[in-house]
Amino acid sequence: MRASDDREPATGNSASEPTSAEELREALAEVRAGRCDAYERVVELCQSRLLSFAVSLLKNYAAAQELTQDAFVRAYRYLDRFEDRRPFYPWLATIAFRLAQDRWQQQRRDRELAQRYGAASEEGAARDDPLCTVIADEESRRLWQAVQGLPGGERAAVLLFYRQELKIREAARVLGVSSGTVKTLLFRARRHLREALGAGAAGAPGR
Repeated sequence: MRASDDREPATGNSASEPTSAEELREALAEVRAGRCDAYERVVELCQSRLLSFAVSLLKNYAAAQELTQDAFVRAYRYLDRFEDRRPFYPWLATIAFRLAQDRWQQQRRDRELAQRYGAASEEGAARDDPLCTVIADEESRRLWQAVQGLPGGERAAVLLFYRQELKIREAARVLGVSSGTVKTLLFRARRHLREALGAGAAGAPGR
């Protein structure tokens, strides 16, 4: 699990990526030129990836779908703030991550209120586990289950760098921290994963 280099991770689907990136740039240009219907193409190109990120953050598919929709709506509303010279997806992921943070804060407040009034909080009692249906390999599934148990910042850094395949600096922008902090979070995540899975079991998460 290496995080020292600030590279574009390999994906095994590289041949189609330039085409998709160009389609996304063209769709965004059309939206900014006043063709609102072109935003549907933006959603099509980014939805699957963003939903996967949201599921990993919230660990609940229905909540992740709602967050994904909210992120696209907010991105459309503030599209004039997006800088064309930067990739669009990291900016979109930043919006989704901040919406997730809002949800976590609300859940924390709800739990505190429930505890204050003696109500047993059932938050998360029946959460979906989409990783079990997506990852067939047992070892990889165990690794991603361990990732879900990491502290929030470490989990987000791992998901962005390994799952979402963002560069270190792009992950840093999403999290609102420095590149050095992301590297530190990934270092700590590796240590925690080794402790959770046993020495030698915590390699880089599969993509």
